[in-house]
Order: sequence, then structure tokens, then C-alpha cells
Amino acid sequence: MICEDSRLRAMFAAAAIGASLLAAGCSGEPEDPAATACEPGGPGTLDPGPCDPDPLRTDLPPLWNGNSVDAYDCPTVEFAAKYDEPDAMVFKAMLYVESRFQYDAVGCTDNGPCCPEIGWTAAECACLGMMQNGPECGATSGLGLRSDGHPNMETNPDCAAFTNSVFNPVVNIEIGISRVSSNRARMMENFPGCTEDQYTMMAVGEYQRYRSTQSCSAYNFDYDSAVLEAYDEYSAAAGWPAHPYVAQ
Repeated sequence: MICEDSRLRAMFAAAAIGASLLAAGCSGEPEDPAATACEPGGPGTLDPGPCDPDPLRTDLPPLWNGNSVDAYDCPTVEFAAKYDEPDAMVFKAMLYVESRFQYDAVGCTDNGPCCPEIGWTAAECACLGMMQNGPECGATSGLGLRSDGHPNMETNPDCAAFTNSVFNPVVNIEIGISRVSSNRARMMENFPGCTEDQYTMMAVGEYQRYRSTQSCSAYNFDYDSAVLEAYDEYSAAAGWPAHPYVAQ
């Protein structure tokens, strides 16, 4: 779930991340005590591997937290194409705004529609992972969910359960991009006649604040502006053909 909060996480991400990271280890606090044991067999690394070519590659230095801005370009490009999103660089910028590329970031706990309606804990209802989202509440299987329908919150890449954890960057990025794609479809239905770039900004703004869009030219300017600041920097560094988005 996405925080439906008018405050921008971009403005306090550095402090929030430092204070709220989950501790690494096979201890995602699942409901089932039997699920706490770490069975080896996970990816063992957070790096999904290089893309060749990598159109999003910036070669910028690591961030203050040591995270590379280029490490997750492969899944970002892959899932942007899978969900027919026209601009993969937008999602790279969102990864910066949402978590500074921190895979186990946690924010806005107890702030989703699954608390307490379907029995999820406050921690399970938080904004989770690199794109600060969570699995689909009410589903019994799918991305980021355990077999009992609760979020898979494993944080140790060496554990087999990490393969479908909401904190697995590949899983988390796909959830986030699929949500923006769903927002785009909803915006196209609710506000016909906008341009593709307007729909992108509307869908991205809705990711941070649901129902923030008022028209083709009135949407979540604050959040979109934060995303575009990173977008412009990364596009210039990568030689990416930047779209002329408007967020004002």
C-alpha cells in the first residue's frame, strides 16, 4: 500500500530511513512462528546482475548510504516494458525519492486499508522496501505474499523465503511499477483526452497520494516535482531522452 499522506516522504526520507530500517536477518516477524527459520536457498545477493546494454546507467557515485543508483536498472527496464510504461527512468527516480535505493526501508506503519480489516499487523501495513509499497491486501497468493496471505517480510537474501519477499528489490520494483500502470489505466478512464506525459505524471502522483488528480493539468505537483528532480539528473547522466514533463 502507498501512504495516502500529503506530506512528502521525499522531504524526510534520509532521516526516516535511518531510523526505521528493518534489521537484516531471517526475522520478518511473520504470524507463523514456523516461518522464522531461515532455509538456505535465496539469491544470496541483492544485485540482480548487469544489463547489457543498460540504457539507464548513470555512472554516478554511490549515495551517502553507500547504495548504487544503477544497481536495479535491469528489473526497472524489464518491468516498465512488461507493464507498458513509456518511461523507465521515471521509476529509477521514484526509487531515489521513495527509499534512496534502500531495499529494507520501512515507513508509514499502520497506514493502509488492510489494517485491521483483514488482520494484518501495523508492520505489515507499512510502506515497505525500495518503492515503499506492499502486496495486494486481500489476495491469497502473488507478489510479496506468504501462503497464508500475509506479506512476506523476509529481509535476509540468503533465506529461501527472500525470493518472494516484499523486500526483494525485484519483487518490490515490480509491485511498484504495476501500481503506477494501474493508476495510468484509471486516469485514462477518469480523465480522457490527456497526453501520455500528463498521464505519466498523474499516475506517479497517484502513487504517493490516491485521488490527488483533478484534471489533465492538475495533479500531485509536489511529489511529481521531487521525482522530476532526480529524473532530470539521472536522464542527463545517462544520456536518456528525457520527456518534457510538467509538474507545476
